Amino acid sequence: KVHASNTVSNMTFPPDYLVSFHSKVMKFLPGDVLYTGTPRAVHINEGDKVECRITGFETLKNPVVDKKTQ
Repeated sequence: KVHASNTVSNMTFPPDYLVSFHSKVMKFLPGDVLYTGTPRAVHINEGDKVECRITGFETLKNPVVDKKTQ
């Protein structure tokens, strides 16, 4: 079930700005994901799946896990 969906054009800050901003305080490595939040006040919980889609690429599917239970 999809809880929320949106597009990049509706983001408060564009992705290039977010990557530039965060790369000033941390190093991004291959495979890193910059989580930018949800389109609305939707909470993600352990067991949920977060999917990211970019035209021309395969869908990136990430299961949500609780680090405390790992």
